[in-house]
Amino acid sequence: MVNSLLLACLMIQPSADSLPPVDSAKNVRPIIKQAFNLDFRNSFLKQQPVNVWGINAGIQFGAKRHELTLGYYWLSYATYLRLIDWRRNAAQRINLGYYTRTDLWFISLLYWRNITNNQRWVISVPVEIGGGVAYALPHDLRQDNPIDRTKRDFFIPIQVGTYAQWKATRWVGLSAQLGYRYSIFRSDIKQNFNGTYYSVGVTVYPALFIDLWKAITKKARISPIHPPQFGKK
Repeated sequence: MVNSLLLACLMIQPSADSLPPVDSAKNVRPIIKQAFNLDFRNSFLKQQPVNVWGINAGIQFGAKRHELTLGYYWLSYATYLRLIDWRRNAAQRINLGYYTRTDLWFISLLYWRNITNNQRWVISVPVEIGGGVAYALPHDLRQDNPIDRTKRDFFIPIQVGTYAQWKATRWVGLSAQLGYRYSIFRSDIKQNFNGTYYSVGVTVYPALFIDLWKAITKKARISPIHPPQFGKK
């Protein structure tokens, strides 16, 4: 299975030490901050493993810093070609110019409801709804039927999953997510976009880059455990 062991899931979020614990009844003050995530997932289409690349941005709000983001997700050119039946003399018939660099994409509105969000853990239930387009995909290249490049499939996926993140240090953490995508609407082309998605990866916090900048410009002593320390003048 392609990329089944580790998927680099880079989630850029506020550092753990820069925010107070949020699972406390005392901390009920509303918080609104920016959120930005690179969201790389493994998924399945037509029972084939594929990679889904994504980026989303929005806001964090509330005491537990729930997120509301808008994202763009796509399948790469090479990934889409893996769904094609290449048997026999298919390579002689296929016109690679038929394909674009992105043959499936969708925009998704994501709501990340955090059940737990403290100094060490984030446990969330992400819910998504979006809309996207996919070009018609030939099921069997052994047939001589011409491919109509103008045919495109419009679909509306909803996705529900679970997400967990362990804030190992101020700089990095580990994260994992698992969910299911279901198309509540598809146009006439009979392609199935339903499937499981998952990812296991590394979370990188802005504190890493901020600390490096302070170490270079202000000669601060930095640590993945403690905030930067400045020497006496």
